[in-house]
Amino acid sequence: MCLIVCCDDDGGVNSPADMTPGSWVIYSPYSWTHDGHPYHSVHCIVYSDGASAEMKEKAGKFADSKFLEVLDFFEFTQIEDFRYPPGDEKINVYLNRYHEESIAAAYWGTTIITVRASDIDTTDYRYDYLFRHELTHIFEFMIEGVVNLVTEDWFTEGMAVCGGGGLDRINTVADLENWLAQHAAYPNGGNPLSIKDWTDWPDGMDMSGYYPVWEVVMEYLLDERGLGRSLQDVLNLLYDLRNGGTFITAFEEHFGLPVATLEAEIFDRLSAYLNAAPAYR
Repeated sequence: MCLIVCCDDDGGVNSPADMTPGSWVIYSPYSWTHDGHPYHSVHCIVYSDGASAEMKEKAGKFADSKFLEVLDFFEFTQIEDFRYPPGDEKINVYLNRYHEESIAAAYWGTTIITVRASDIDTTDYRYDYLFRHELTHIFEFMIEGVVNLVTEDWFTEGMAVCGGGGLDRINTVADLENWLAQHAAYPNGGNPLSIKDWTDWPDGMDMSGYYPVWEVVMEYLLDERGLGRSLQDVLNLLYDLRNGGTFITAFEEHFGLPVATLEAEIFDRLSAYLNAAPAYR
């Protein structure tokens, strides 16, 4: 996996012309180069296009800690089950010093997060959340072991928002109604389950606008006051996909109802859930 961090560290000595390609680019659309001096942490290999050795070590330890938090979230200990990209045995971390792109995305073999070097070892919630969110995506990639995830986008992103620690924006029915009013122009009245793949994203609309409602959908699925399922059900679903199953079939098997039913009833279900558990966080 690859975590790319936009870095303003002043300790680097190389320029982009000095770089050579790295193996981290295999499944990334960004063929950025590195300085040939990676740092090996417990779970990561840290590459950079010019960050200092100290900065690489700091970033590796931070990524290690966030990865362990994701494993704790899922209560997952079977690390030997992970399917890394061919030739990889650790999470590749790329510290980006010279590229200006502000990116947060995940692929099999690549997670891209843009933060500044001085913030990597802080407790700033933005960066703590972003690392955990993207590493939750990486966790799913390593369970499914594929270039293209099989889960529908609403499920994948809801899992990553919760795995990241949550956005904590929809706690009550009033919050939900306010979200719906603000996103009335979204397709299907803002129905969060209508976003099944990247082609379903609304043109010209802020994609992150769905995150709060995806979060509360996932919480509804997993809370005993909601559907009452568990993270073990999530893992069982991912393993079914790993073994060739479809998302529609695996979801009904492990969550007890068809996706189509959940989509048709989602706002009624969320309203009833929030009424039963007001300000539940």
